Amino acid sequence: MAIGFAILYVLLGVFILFDVGGFISRRCERVQRKAAERHREMMARHGHLQTTYVAGPLAQPAVLRALGLPLIALGGLLLLLHLG
Repeated sequence: MAIGFAILYVLLGVFILFDVGGFISRRCERVQRKAAERHREMMARHGHLQTTYVAGPLAQPAVLRALGLPLIALGGLLLLLHLG
């Protein structure tokens, strides 16, 4: 059971790290596009000049993919503990 969880953590971390299927990239593009539209609408509603939208760190694919590294490390440590 523990080996299964360890392998699952490692595989999940690898899928996230390498963005298998492009899910993270597509999701971030969609989130950034919606946020930019809302930003433009808010700026127009308040009568301000249009400024550029800067995405937050959780809307950037590189940050989300980097979150796969701790999962890989955790899975590796679990495998070492169980097999060692």
